Amino acid sequence: MEKRTFKQWLKSDSNREKKMMQLPSEFVKTLKNVHKEKAEKWLEDFDRLIDECEQRWQMNILSPYELSYHFVAPALRRDGSEVVIKLAIPSIEFYSEVEALRVFNGNGMVKIMDVDYEKGILIFERLVPGITLATLTNDEEATYIAAQIMKKLWKPVQSSDLFQTTFDRETELKRIYYEYPEGVGPVTKETLREATEIFTEMNHTLGTPFMLHGDLHQYNILLNGESWLAIDPKGLIGDREYDVIQFLLNKLPKENIEEILEKRINILEKELHLNKHRVLSWGFSHAVLATCWSFEESGNYNEEFFNSINVFKCLLGKENNN
Repeated sequence: MEKRTFKQWLKSDSNREKKMMQLPSEFVKTLKNVHKEKAEKWLEDFDRLIDECEQRWQMNILSPYELSYHFVAPALRRDGSEVVIKLAIPSIEFYSEVEALRVFNGNGMVKIMDVDYEKGILIFERLVPGITLATLTNDEEATYIAAQIMKKLWKPVQSSDLFQTTFDRETELKRIYYEYPEGVGPVTKETLREATEIFTEMNHTLGTPFMLHGDLHQYNILLNGESWLAIDPKGLIGDREYDVIQFLLNKLPKENIEEILEKRINILEKELHLNKHRVLSWGFSHAVLATCWSFEESGNYNEEFFNSINVFKCLLGKENNN
């Protein structure tokens, strides 16, 4: 979409050019797979929703970022300020994200500016330059940065109906275990059983529950000026050690995975005063869950997640023998 100044864009309704946005076919396919009939209606109304947002917030919505499960794009407002708009099919996940953004309140997290729960509209500050932590070539530096974000985000909480918990994740893993008695894709039934048992043990030995990001990895941490901030929180209640796992599972090399994971874990353990045994236990069990999720979603599996399973198991065995 051509980028124009707000003055060029803002015209009377009668003269204003009708804006049609072509959505990527893979994005459309994903929406239909996840949301079924709701996606059909949402896609049918999409151009009207764009038009409504532009008029309501006096903004020009620009070309979107790479899309996965939601429409996310930068936008230029009447006063010249830039924001980001997210359009989602209203769901429990969307409501949880909004409430998590409110709880974190800009502390280590992007700031929320406005929201429409009913229509699935979320507006927040635009992070500039907005490069992700994944662009850093020094993995140890990236891990230290992620640790500082985690320090800011985590806070003790009581249970809440607004957010999922690690007990819900345990229930999900048990569902997979019972639905696939012979295993899922490359994950054997023995590995599934072991992961389910460890997940249950970790939950039953949980101490103080914390408010967690729920999906904190290198692509969900962006540079804003000279500071790094998290985006896209799931909103999850559970063990602090559980919240580091998604970071550990992402941006792994094809070789020397064990060495990289050990370095990351040692940094996080020291910086955040974590229990290494719990990190490794969560790492193994969640790597199994994440691999199963990826297989259920597409019929293929995430190789980074799958390759991590045996590495975590090996590291856990070493830790138990010490």
